[in-house]
Amino acid sequence: MCFANATAVLVGALKEFSMRFVRHAVLTILLLAAAATIVVVVMLRGGGLAANQEPGRVERSVARRLVQLSIPADAHQQQNPFSRDPDAWRQAREHYLDHCAVCHGNDGKGQTDVGRNMYPRVPDLTSSEVQNRGDGALFYIIQNGVRWTGMPAWKGEHSPDDTWKLVSFVRKAPTLTDVDIKGSEPAAPVHPPGPHKHRH
Repeated sequence: MCFANATAVLVGALKEFSMRFVRHAVLTILLLAAAATIVVVVMLRGGGLAANQEPGRVERSVARRLVQLSIPADAHQQQNPFSRDPDAWRQAREHYLDHCAVCHGNDGKGQTDVGRNMYPRVPDLTSSEVQNRGDGALFYIIQNGVRWTGMPAWKGEHSPDDTWKLVSFVRKAPTLTDVDIKGSEPAAPVHPPGPHKHRH
């Protein structure tokens, strides 16, 4: 009889504790949601969605973490099949200059009219933040893009080999020279404006 009473008391206490815990948890979530709503409203009223403002440290940290979480775990394990080919990046150069340089710049540093005015800013491909990413992560980002940024998905335009060669170009970015960017092709002849005389 005493054991049954003790069990009943214990069960009652557990139920009361559970109800109190749930009630406190719900109140905490509601308070956090209300606080977050107030912060968002204040940011919006203060021009918080304007693209001409630099993101704060917290926003940058959250954005980096979200990008990291968006990349599947198996992608991090992938290796560039062209990593041992010292000229693979050259095969991606024209493609990069045609498709990517408008935002990332010819040298990969993102200092273009478009890159400087995007929000978040276009990443500097020569930076440690980009270079420390694995080959597979870079491949995934190029193929699938990044939501809520200006980075489009190129899977429909690039073959996997094209994208891996672009990864090689990104790896080359920190040491690119003007000669590397321009290539060794002879320049097209430049004629002064006006009529030209031709011999026949």
